[in-house]
Amino acid sequence: MRPPCPGWWHLGVRVAGVRRGLLSSGGPWRGTSAGSWSRSALFVTSPAGPEEGRKRGNKPLKEWTLIVSPFGQLKVRLPCHVTVRPLDPLRYPDADRALVTVSGVDSSLPQGVDLDRLQVKYDEALKEMMIVSDHMDSKAAVVVKTPMKFDLDIKTSGTGCVKIQKIDCDSCRIETEMGTSILQSIKSHKIHVRTKGGKVICLGTLHGNADIHAAEKSSVNIEKLQGTSIKISTEDGLLKTKYLYAESSFLSSTAGDILLGSIHGDTTLQTKTGNITVESSDGCLKASTRRGEIDVYVNQVRKVDLKSQKGSITVKVPASLKAYLQLSGRKVDVSPEIQLQETQCAPKEGHITITGHMNQMNERDKWIKADTQDGTVHLKSQSWFQSIKLQVP
Repeated sequence: MRPPCPGWWHLGVRVAGVRRGLLSSGGPWRGTSAGSWSRSALFVTSPAGPEEGRKRGNKPLKEWTLIVSPFGQLKVRLPCHVTVRPLDPLRYPDADRALVTVSGVDSSLPQGVDLDRLQVKYDEALKEMMIVSDHMDSKAAVVVKTPMKFDLDIKTSGTGCVKIQKIDCDSCRIETEMGTSILQSIKSHKIHVRTKGGKVICLGTLHGNADIHAAEKSSVNIEKLQGTSIKISTEDGLLKTKYLYAESSFLSSTAGDILLGSIHGDTTLQTKTGNITVESSDGCLKASTRRGEIDVYVNQVRKVDLKSQKGSITVKVPASLKAYLQLSGRKVDVSPEIQLQETQCAPKEGHITITGHMNQMNERDKWIKADTQDGTVHLKSQSWFQSIKLQVP
């Protein structure tokens, strides 16, 4: 079983930061080694005392301040927990600083451990800030404050978790092994997230073209996602989204369930053995599963195509919906509240297909097709208010 992120990590995410006395407590140091980054100013504080650590509830070990370009990139390669958040625009109106704090809570973690191997530097020519170490204690935490427009390239190893907060950038890349990735209120043209065994959690609104993959039993849980092109996949873990607004979305899982709240746009859902649930669909929807069940509420319809080989399919619609329906399965069950016109029933070798018009007679560009080989198709009436009560929490 994957070890969870320690409780102090969540506390560290909330309270870890750069002290107000950062610039005053550490004298300026300008790099003298070769390379363009040597012209940038770097301020380093001395290791914090134990009294300061007790006041903050953790153990700040070392801090840096670098002079950077407002438009650059942060590259991180660490085996510990990493938090990235924007600078305070009131305190740093020129957005030309990057602040780094290394802290630890575990009392057994000696101050300064492995920090000599921690590289914190800025390449002025590339406009790239790097934080790199292969030997950091996994219980340590690194908090970075960057200009809001900084691109992010964050990779952690082991159980290192990543948390990104309120960043507005062009590119956001996150990779973890067993650590959890938390993205909170992110706006980026390209969002790329990969994890081998950790969770992916998105809080607030994730705005951008997202490509997210969670391997093995890793799960993806998104509160609100908005973009042009969305691609999300899991292997054995749950894929869950509360709100999805996109022109084109492709969500898939090998064996995990797909649980969606309100979705808008052209959406394709695929899973081999998992179940598919959509609490509200507005747009074109294509969903397929081999052995799982499908449960969908169609609020506004264009083209809806639902297929399952072994499982049953439940289609819920408002009584006023206008659409052409084609329902096929071992058994087809239509609620009495729904009246179909020009109904046709075609039984064949233990399989039945029912077609008909709902609240209209001529249009066929708006349709719902549900087809299961071995299961039952259920067509039920459900109001919009009922769908709200059933929204994914």
